[in-house]
Amino acid sequence: MRTLPFTIIALLLFNFAKSECTFTSFAVGEEFSIGNMLEWKTSEEIDNELFIIERSTDGVAYESIGEVEGSGSTNEEKTYRFLDLDARKGRAFYRVKQIDFDNEFSYSHTVIVDKTTNNNFMIATINNDLNSELVEMTIDAVEELDINYSIKDMKGDLLEENTMLASIGLNNVVFDLTAYPNGNYKLILESDDEVETITIKKTMSSEESKLPVANK
Repeated sequence: MRTLPFTIIALLLFNFAKSECTFTSFAVGEEFSIGNMLEWKTSEEIDNELFIIERSTDGVAYESIGEVEGSGSTNEEKTYRFLDLDARKGRAFYRVKQIDFDNEFSYSHTVIVDKTTNNNFMIATINNDLNSELVEMTIDAVEELDINYSIKDMKGDLLEENTMLASIGLNNVVFDLTAYPNGNYKLILESDDEVETITIKKTMSSEESKLPVANK
C-alpha cells in the first residue's frame, strides 16, 4: 500500500478535566490511500471506558465514525490509533469524545485535515490460499467507477492489464494465475489518483501438489 502526503491544518494538545484523562497529543499519523490514520496519546487515565471518534465536514455538525476501548485506570503512557476508512478527498474535522464508566464525558480539541487523495474503493477481503491458482477478492466501492488493474512480476515487468467496472457496494473479482509460473506477483489496482498495491502468490495446483516425488 502506498503512503501518500498529507496536510495537518491544526495540531492541538489537550486534556480532559471532568473525566480525568490526560492527553499529551492528538495528530493524524499518516494518510493512506484507504483513509486517514488518527493517533492520540494519554499520560494518565482514571476509569476511562472508551473513546468515540467524531468527524465533520463543516466543523459544526459531527457524526460518530467509530470507537476505541480505553485503558480503565493507568498512569502509563498509552497510544491509540483509528483508521478512518471513509475519509474522502478534501477537508475533514476530527475530535475525540472520551467517556468514563460513570458516563462522564468531555471533548478534545479539533484537528483539521486536508486529504489530498480520493478514497472511492478499498480491498475488503482477499483469499490467496496455498495450492491455488486463483486469487479471489472483494472490492468495496463507494461509487460506480472504472478500476484499472495490472499484474507484474517482482522485477516490475508487466504481465497483464485490463479494466473492470466496479458497481456501488461489494464487487467479487477473481484473478486467474494459471498461465504464470509459481512465485510472487504484484497486483496493482488504480482509479484516478487512487492506487492499491498488494503481493499475491501463485502456487502449484492441487493435482500437481499430489504428484509423487522421488528422493535421491
